[in-house]
This record gives sequence, C-alpha cells and structure tokens, in this order.
Amino acid sequence: MSNTTSFRQLAATLALIGAVHTAGAAAAPKNLVQIDAALTTSAQPAPAYFVTLAEEGYGMVINLAPPESQGSLPDEGALVGGKGMVYVNIPVDWHKPTTDDLDFFSAALNAANGRRTLVHCQLNMRASSFVFLYRVVRNDVAPEDAAEALNAVWVPDETWTTFIEETLAAHGIDFEL
Repeated sequence: MSNTTSFRQLAATLALIGAVHTAGAAAAPKNLVQIDAALTTSAQPAPAYFVTLAEEGYGMVINLAPPESQGSLPDEGALVGGKGMVYVNIPVDWHKPTTDDLDFFSAALNAANGRRTLVHCQLNMRASSFVFLYRVVRNDVAPEDAAEALNAVWVPDETWTTFIEETLAAHGIDFEL
C-alpha cells in the first residue's frame, strides 16, 4: 500500500469520525450571547441542546416566552428537569412587559446562586432586554457596557425601549437606548 493510499484512507476515516461526532452534537440556538461564565442568553433552543447545557454544567434555564409562543416546546420543563436543571417559565407578554415580570425574573436569577444559567425566549429579544435591565439595575453594570449584549441581538422597538427606559428611570438611572 502506498503512502498516498494510506493518507487517503486515514483522511476518509477522520472525515467519517468527524461527521458522526458532528451529527450527535446539538446546534447552538440562534442569537446565542455569552454574557459571562455564569450567564447566557439565546433564542429558543432545540430539545437536544438541553443535553449540551447539562454537559456544560448549566443548572438553570429561564424561559421568558409564553407557552403558546410559536416554536415553543410543550415539554420543555420536563426536558430541562430530566437533565437535572431547574426550569422557570415567566410568560412575558411581548406587547406589554411589566415590572412584575422583571421582578419575578430578577428573583429567579438571584435564586440561581451561581449556577450557570441560560435565559431564553423565542428570538432572544425578551431575554436580552431583561438581562440588560438585571445587569444594570441589580448588578450595577454600566448601561453602555450592558447595551453591547442587548444590541448584539436587536435594537429594541418602541414598546421595549419605553419599558427599558422607564425601568431605568424608576431606579434613578438616566440612559437612552
């Protein structure tokens, strides 16, 4: 057997191994943003991605989309819980986010107690907005710095800009998106 044939066989074998490995890996959800070592935001993950989260040491998943949202997983709580992670669903109305929703979210994120946490919704618009507010209001992150992760996903529309700016103002923070 020549070196060329051996090289081709080795290359074919490695390509096959890579294809098998890739086929088993769950694709990352859209709009995935790593805030820090303990906090990530994203759009709706596929069911297989919850296995990846558990393997990566995540301990909590917070879903801000209502259960009837397009693309939602009716058994998401069971999928997440079955992997040993805590699941919290806070059904934030897209057209009418409230301070009660934000307070519930903040309490849930505080309860994570250092566990790696994924916060998601349909497209990472609710999630990125709530995480922005949490970081600025609760963790004293400069709004300009926290806005980088928010703007990596979207520029909030009028409803969400109003909600965000009014929430910041209620906490004595002067910042315009």
